[in-house]
Amino acid sequence: MDGDYTSSEVRRVGAAGLEDPDRPVPSPVLVDMSGAAGMRHKSSEQIGDTAGFFAEYNDSVTGVAVIAPSDLVFGMMNQAGASAQAAGLETRPFRDRSEALSWLMGMAPE
Repeated sequence: MDGDYTSSEVRRVGAAGLEDPDRPVPSPVLVDMSGAAGMRHKSSEQIGDTAGFFAEYNDSVTGVAVIAPSDLVFGMMNQAGASAQAAGLETRPFRDRSEALSWLMGMAPE
């Protein structure tokens, strides 16, 4: 995600990808927050809403890895991940793209 995004934008773009008829189901999701500006201005409610969006797809998503390079974004995504996990969706923040992809591929269906 780039720039100062809204929860509605996450839902719109995320739904387009998750509802793509060519997407294998179930599948992993990688969210790259490296370019997300304005994260420090997001409320816990806004972050939770984003996590809740992905949790709505927990029957067709094997897990969500979030690339969060800064301490602030990592902490916020860790907190949001707890909300998604409570809904049954494995979610984890990572600082490194290759670690995130390795984790996701470890949970991909055979």
